[in-house]
Amino acid sequence: MKIVILDTETTGTEAEDRICQLSYLVADENGQVTQIHDALCTPPLPVKYDAMAVHHITPEMLEGTPPCTGTNAYARLQELNVPENILVIHNAQFDLEMLAKEGFENRMQVLDTYRILRKVEPGKTGLQYKRYELGLYRLEEPFTRQHKIQIRAHDALGDVVVLKFLLDHLRQKQDLQEMAAACAEPILLEIMPFGRHMGERIEEVAINSRNDLQYMLDTFDLDEDLRYSFGYWMEVTKDRARIEVGFGKYKGKTPAEIAPIDPGYIRWLDEKATNISDELKSAIRNAAESLTR
Repeated sequence: MKIVILDTETTGTEAEDRICQLSYLVADENGQVTQIHDALCTPPLPVKYDAMAVHHITPEMLEGTPPCTGTNAYARLQELNVPENILVIHNAQFDLEMLAKEGFENRMQVLDTYRILRKVEPGKTGLQYKRYELGLYRLEEPFTRQHKIQIRAHDALGDVVVLKFLLDHLRQKQDLQEMAAACAEPILLEIMPFGRHMGERIEEVAINSRNDLQYMLDTFDLDEDLRYSFGYWMEVTKDRARIEVGFGKYKGKTPAEIAPIDPGYIRWLDEKATNISDELKSAIRNAAESLTR
């Protein structure tokens, strides 16, 4: 088994954008680096200025370079593309989509350090943030001297070196194969990673601010882990949850609280309200039926 620790730089982040730098380290099962591949390549469209401002790859640096598929790095990556190997990427979906545009169909096991971090170290999960938080930058100079390479901040090779140290950090907490297996399925998150409930337990949000989770499920473009986690906690807390009306003059109150105050409003909701969750419909129906007892 080999571990391929990979990053790309691209012309931008939109659907039409392509790779302009492909970098990866190849390590053995113990994390010892045996190969380093780094290739600038000519994409089929210009590098956008927004992207250039991040990775500092200019058109002059790409002059005379082959397309991504014509680099030795790409050819070796294809050789490494077998199921027994593990491909390590931070926020893997983006890079895999970019590689797919170059005809690369991944067959390796994928270990996404971004997804693992959200599970085991909830909080800020940006690669450069972790570089400083964990002091990984202190390890760079000895590594580059040992392997006789030069890195630039925010380019693909520089990020790959940081990612190798981040993987080493995560391996102190969890087995490599276990992390790869976890990334093959939706990961159950316990802590809200963004928004006004950031840092709170998702279970508590599902109980006390249920409408917020339901709104995100209905309207946000959530990744697979968030959608799975929100749905899971909504389901397991449904018998403990506070089901509130999320609109109108009684926003924030439960149907049971509204019924004795304004029975006519409850009857109106029962007969007329649309585009509301099944849970709220059930709570309104129960409150309406309590008025006839």
